[in-house]
Amino acid sequence: MSRNARLLPIACGFYLPIFCIALLWGWLRELWPQWWTLSNRAEILQASQAGILLGLLGVGLSWQLTRSVPAVRKLSDRIGMVLAGQSGRYAVALALLSSIAEEFLFRGCLQSELGLWPATILFALVHIGNERLWLWWTATAFVAGLAMGLLYEHSGGLLAPVLMHFVINAINIHILAGRGARARAEKGPAAALLDPS
Repeated sequence: MSRNARLLPIACGFYLPIFCIALLWGWLRELWPQWWTLSNRAEILQASQAGILLGLLGVGLSWQLTRSVPAVRKLSDRIGMVLAGQSGRYAVALALLSSIAEEFLFRGCLQSELGLWPATILFALVHIGNERLWLWWTATAFVAGLAMGLLYEHSGGLLAPVLMHFVINAINIHILAGRGARARAEKGPAAALLDPS
């Protein structure tokens, strides 16, 4: 079974329940109307542009951190090894799943109920690992979560934060997967025997 075939069902099994919980929560608490307050094409275009541009800015900042902070470089290398060999389609699918599920839950539900700061802190806390090194991921999730929360408050709903989240995840997953594949290839066949994933 290929890596794509193994990782995508895991992602679906994780993100689809989150999305369903968010939809149910939004319906029960009557939050749906504030998830989409865009009323015309100009507003939709403006929200789309803001989400995409801020997503690209987020990608640029994350890769600047990767180049300038050794711990971030080490963390991105680790994540790249996990994602090694994933296709561009996998990156898009995973980014779509994660951006929609997480934005509906964290911005659409939690931020609507608790406010910007508690939702942002919770978003950062779910992006935490079991080593100190992963605190960089938590910190960047906090900054991105704050940006997406502000977008939600000022753009007329979930479209802009979903697009920002999608752009960041799709591009970063694709780049990390490529770097991971190159790193595995450099290690040669012995590395594949030791790490058959």
